[in-house]
Amino acid sequence: MSTTETHTRIGASAAAIVTDEQGRVLIVNPIHKPRWNLPGGRINSGELPRAALARELGEELGLKLPIGELLVHAYVENDGGGHAYYVFDAPTLTPEQQAAIRLQEDELSDFRFVRPEELDPALIPPHALAAWRATLVARREKRAQFVEVVL
Repeated sequence: MSTTETHTRIGASAAAIVTDEQGRVLIVNPIHKPRWNLPGGRINSGELPRAALARELGEELGLKLPIGELLVHAYVENDGGGHAYYVFDAPTLTPEQQAAIRLQEDELSDFRFVRPEELDPALIPPHALAAWRATLVARREKRAQFVEVVL
């Protein structure tokens, strides 16, 4: 008797928790998605997560930031396969850095800083909310988190 295995094909993205001096979290509004997200994006073939995140922050926001420690590795399983998310810590932006943000207009329509306790579930993809909350815990406790989500 033979068995047939199906291997899941997964995508991968890298994002960052970027804050302002008041501890608010930077979120961005992607043009090609219906809800807000953390800054970052897909990891290209042959690219490492930190390098992908640094590239995305530069392309989409015009920011060149050092990428900190991994805070969360989240895996989301859905009908079509899975997606791995890597969320890294990033520095607190100074007012000058905030003023220097330049959106990549064909990718993002807006950005804002929100208090972590005011993250509106209506603005955030449902699968991302658990990862975002785990990221804030990981940052506060200085301990990486792993999150699994099944849609």
